[in-house]
Amino acid sequence: MEKIRFVSTNRGKAKVLSECVAAAGFELERIELPIIEPQGSTLEAVSLDKARQAFAMLEKPLVVEDSGLAVDSLAGFPGPVTKYMLETIGVAGLLRLASGMPSRTCRFVGALVYMDEEGRPQTFVDKQAVGTLALEPDGTRCTEAWSTLWNVFIPEGASKTLAGLSSDERQALFARWQSHSVYAQFTQWLSRRSRPRDHR
Repeated sequence: MEKIRFVSTNRGKAKVLSECVAAAGFELERIELPIIEPQGSTLEAVSLDKARQAFAMLEKPLVVEDSGLAVDSLAGFPGPVTKYMLETIGVAGLLRLASGMPSRTCRFVGALVYMDEEGRPQTFVDKQAVGTLALEPDGTRCTEAWSTLWNVFIPEGASKTLAGLSSDERQALFARWQSHSVYAQFTQWLSRRSRPRDHR
């Protein structure tokens, strides 16, 4: 079974990607590397920079993925600095920035970069997880939450935040998002790429 190296410190992401690529006949190996967090205006640019750093160290095919929240009326902020935003101003600060804005539309954005044997990148982007920012944080405690963003993100078509939805509602939502995710896009691309060619 061919191996895919995933450069990440996030075990949760590795589990999801591992399940995706396994369906295409690949095995995932998670690797942690001392990558310098780059500055970039988009998640695609940040992911590409990280992938190039990682390839320079490993000199082997690998995958890097980054994700964040983009608020339309804030020109895509926090985007590539979502983690830093949460560690500094937090969701309360984000809501203050969005206060009075004409639109509260936002989306979770994902970017995945695959570097091949020659160090050539292939980039996948997903912006399908659309919703709106709540006016104030939802106080719901959700043990499944991987971020406090769950308490301020209201998925499109829902009246409650991600944290406030029932477990079944969240699973149905995630399944819908997964079909368009960068993991799904990458797996489909891998399957096509590794399919034996007909030389007749």
